Amino acid sequence: MEEKSFEELYNESLNEKRFDKTVTGTVIGVSSKGEIFVDFGYKADGIIPKSEYSDDENKNPKDEFKEGDNISADVLKWNDGLGNVLLSYKKYKRREDAKKEKELRIKQAEEREKQKQEKAKNIEEFWNNIAVGASYTGVISKITEYGLFIDLGYVKGLLHISEILWDKNEKLDDKFQVGDEIEVTVKSFDKQEGKISLSYPLKGENPWFTLIQKYKVNDVVTCKVVKFAPFGAFVEIEKGLEGLVHNSEITGLKRVVKPEDELQLGQMVNAKIININKENCKIGLSIKELEGTSQEYGYNDYVKGE
Repeated sequence: MEEKSFEELYNESLNEKRFDKTVTGTVIGVSSKGEIFVDFGYKADGIIPKSEYSDDENKNPKDEFKEGDNISADVLKWNDGLGNVLLSYKKYKRREDAKKEKELRIKQAEEREKQKQEKAKNIEEFWNNIAVGASYTGVISKITEYGLFIDLGYVKGLLHISEILWDKNEKLDDKFQVGDEIEVTVKSFDKQEGKISLSYPLKGENPWFTLIQKYKVNDVVTCKVVKFAPFGAFVEIEKGLEGLVHNSEITGLKRVVKPEDELQLGQMVNAKIININKENCKIGLSIKELEGTSQEYGYNDYVKGE
């Protein structure tokens, strides 16, 4: 079989190039008009007009390419009528950018899936290791009227206000802020429901026990009406110590249906302690046992501050 000459092989290679949609070559010059001339091993040079360089008309090819740089472009015409191959860098760039964007989206989706699986694994491990009494350092993620939501890393738990404050008049957002770290202990949990109840070790001992040491059953106290309930009136014996006067203990003159019909908020009254329940931190008082005796038990002196 007769071997082909170099010229024949060269011409064949040129013919093969005519099927290429994209070519890569070397920049041989950039004109003052912004045209890029490219040698890509063909019998004619390639030319990228300024209009085919970028979608941004303000971009200058000289800022990106210089003689000797490699460049790729799409073929628009194999003969632009002047003996050059007409090329488009912006079409090539669009396609490459779209390809890179697609690859990036795929990579991001894979990363999200990886993170999702990792998170699920960590959550499962968390639930497998949780135990009542276990301590955690969490971060406050939300403050509500009824408590704090604590981020324990992979799961959130609720620290109810009753587990934090003894004084019902205090407000959580006066003491805590979102983002604060806080030491908590697991009080109870339900893996099926995904719920965790927490306690606060720094709450300390109930000051009620210290205050109640001053009082005993049958003591007479001058107190202030602070709140009504359908079943009675709550009175403040001193700051931090409240007791209940049941409807049946407000007056002996008639049956009381609504405590607010007989008493007023802020009203000072004399009352006798008739019950102290230390287990439930409750005090029961009676006004009717002292009915009509306010003068005898220091009411006026109390009001005057003497």
